[in-house]
Amino acid sequence: MIYDVIIVGLGPAGIAAAIYAKRSGLKTLVFESSMPGGLLNYTNVVNNYPGFINITGPDLAIKMLEHFNSFDIEFKNENVVDIIDGEVKKVVSKSGEYEAHNVIVATGRSRRSLNLPGEKDLRGHGISYCAMCDGHFYKDKDVIVVGGGDSSLEEALYLAKIVKSVTIIIRSERLIGNKSLIEAVEKTENIHIKFKRNVVELLSEEGVLVGVKLDGGETIDAAGMFVYIGFDPVLPFETDLALEKEKGYIIVDKDFETSIKGIYAVGDIIKKDLYQIISAEYEGASAASAIARKLTKKN
Repeated sequence: MIYDVIIVGLGPAGIAAAIYAKRSGLKTLVFESSMPGGLLNYTNVVNNYPGFINITGPDLAIKMLEHFNSFDIEFKNENVVDIIDGEVKKVVSKSGEYEAHNVIVATGRSRRSLNLPGEKDLRGHGISYCAMCDGHFYKDKDVIVVGGGDSSLEEALYLAKIVKSVTIIIRSERLIGNKSLIEAVEKTENIHIKFKRNVVELLSEEGVLVGVKLDGGETIDAAGMFVYIGFDPVLPFETDLALEKEKGYIIVDKDFETSIKGIYAVGDIIKKDLYQIISAEYEGASAASAIARKLTKKN
């Protein structure tokens, strides 16, 4: 079978693309390598998504997946290892090759690591990138949050209700997040901030994090460290498609088509100004609608 569209990734952008493609009557196949919902699964609270005054990221992901499932869209929980360009595109997973006239890439981005010696080995042993996932392991203990943007402040506030103390380490001279978050952090007694500092060394004992060393020589004892220093785009394909990119993010046109005809990109993988759930959904819907219009003209 040759599909009208194959969608790679099932975060908000991929889910919206799949729903709009299916509603347009397109033969649609969707791949997701891990948990549907993408970074929503690692988000504590969402309070800027219309229709929900306050909802956790995982709960919102579940609701989106329920909506997706209601359309009976063909779905494979597999990792896509390659996309091969041609008049008919080939999407390669571990189970085989699948053909489509169009592909929508919605692979998103991942949280950036500090790239310090030992960091990889200490993941799950004191280092985390998700307070909601792992915060309960540090009840009544001292923890560190690295970063000063919205994500780090949200997670620091979440952790402050569980742990003994939170120390925010930020390399700049001021917090750079949302004003209301900054005010909340400044009012929380067990959150402390160290400005103009960088973590330069991870301290561990028997394979478990026990603290960090900062530039300048200061050490901080901590049972856990949560890292929120930005994101890196995820494009995990073996073939270099030579897509036009900027700093790893894919460049698209008004229909979210890439520099390669028939390959579209939506969500956090593309270069844009606003990285939000609602904008990702718009992009997915727009790309699927553009493909439907194109196929209708051909027929």
